[in-house]
Amino acid sequence: MLAAVAVFLPLPQAFSMPIAKVQVQVVDVKAGTSALLLEKMNSSMQVVAEQLLLDKDVEKTAGAAKGYEKLFAEIGDRVFTGYELQRVDLDVAPTTRVKLYLQPWTEVVSRVKVDLQFSGVDHKTAALLQKRLVAFEQELQEIITGASVDAADWAGGILRRTVRQRVEEALPDFKAAVDLIQDKSPEQVLIQVVVYPVGPIVSDINYAMHSETIPNIILMQLKYRYASRCEELRGLPVSYVQRHRSELENMLVEELKKEKLLQDLAVEPKATLMPGQDMGIDISLSTKKYKLWAEGYADIGREDDNLSGRLHLGKYISGKDEIFAEGELVTDDVHWSTSLGYAHDWGKSTWSYRRRIPEADNAYKLEYRLGPKWGLRAEHYSGLDRNEYALRYRIHEFLSCEYVYGGKESYFRIIGNL
Repeated sequence: MLAAVAVFLPLPQAFSMPIAKVQVQVVDVKAGTSALLLEKMNSSMQVVAEQLLLDKDVEKTAGAAKGYEKLFAEIGDRVFTGYELQRVDLDVAPTTRVKLYLQPWTEVVSRVKVDLQFSGVDHKTAALLQKRLVAFEQELQEIITGASVDAADWAGGILRRTVRQRVEEALPDFKAAVDLIQDKSPEQVLIQVVVYPVGPIVSDINYAMHSETIPNIILMQLKYRYASRCEELRGLPVSYVQRHRSELENMLVEELKKEKLLQDLAVEPKATLMPGQDMGIDISLSTKKYKLWAEGYADIGREDDNLSGRLHLGKYISGKDEIFAEGELVTDDVHWSTSLGYAHDWGKSTWSYRRRIPEADNAYKLEYRLGPKWGLRAEHYSGLDRNEYALRYRIHEFLSCEYVYGGKESYFRIIGNL
C-alpha cells in the first residue's frame, strides 16, 4: 500500500499531515491585564484560529505562516478594543500554537472603587448579607485593574457576568445590577453593584417578647429595643429567611445573651422565626434561677370574687424543682390570702402543690403547654372539694384570656400579665 501511494503522490504530499488541534495564547507584554480578561481574549481568538487552521495541511500552512500571522494581527486589532497587537507567533504542527502579544493603546485602569449596595433592606442586614460575598470587592478590582481604559465595553460584560454568577452562588434569593463608570479621571473606574431581592419579601413583622419567669414590666426597655432590631429583617426575601432561619434565630439569641439584665437573672433566651410575608418573631425568656410573675384577673360571668390579683415569688432548687410563695388579693371584700408551695417541671407539663393560708386548703394543679400561646390547666381544691379546668390563650405579652369551667359555674377570664 505504501509503495502504491508513493507512485501516485509526490513524496512531500504523501507524508503530509493535517492540523488536528489549535492552541491560542494571548499575552499582555506589560503584564497588567487580569487573567480573566486574557482568558476571554483567548476564547474569542480560539474560535477564529480554529476556523482558519483546523484540517489545513501542515506543510502548506507552514509555508504561508507570515500571511497567517498578518491576518491574525489584523483580526486582533479589531477584536481587542483598547489593545494593539505587537506581534503574532505561529508554530505550525499537528497541534498548532498561536501566540499573540499585545499591549494597551494608552492609559490603563489604575484605581478601582466598588460601590456595593443592597436595595430594600436595612443597613445592618445589608452588612450581614455582605459577609456572604467573601472577597467580592477585591475580586472585582482585580478583574479591571491593569486593563486598557478603552476596553471598558467588553470588559464590562465580563464583569457583569462575574458579578451575577457570584451573587447567584452566595445569595440565590437576590439578583444584581452592575454599572461601570469612569470616575473623575480615565484611569479611575467606579463599579456600581446593586443587589436586590427577588420573589416574595418580608413586608410586615409580628414581634413578641415574653417570659413566664420574669415580670414583663422589667423587660419593657429590652422589649422595645429588640422590636427595632427585629424590624431590620424587613425586606428580606421569604425564601432567604426560610433557608437561614436557624442562623437568624441564633444571631438574635447570641445578642440577647450579652444583655447584662439577662445575665444577672441567669436568663436563657429562645428566638423562634415564622417565615412569611407577614413574619412572626417570638422571643421567650426563661430562667432556672427564679420564677417571678404578677397577674390581674377580671372574670366575666362569675358572680363572686370576679376581680383579683396574684403575685408569685419562686426559687428553683434544681433544674426542674421550684419552691414558691404566692400572695392573692380579692377585691370584692378586700381580703388577702397567701400560699406556700412546690412545683415540678417535666417537658411541657408542670405539676404543683400549694398550701393556702388562712383557708387551710390544699391546691393541686397540673398545667400543659400546647404551644407558644396556648395552655391547659386542671386544678383541685381539697378544702372546697372543687375542681377547675381552663383553656388559656396569650393575646400578647401583657394580655391573656382563659375559659374556665368549674363544675357548677363557668366563666370567661381576662388576664393582665404584668
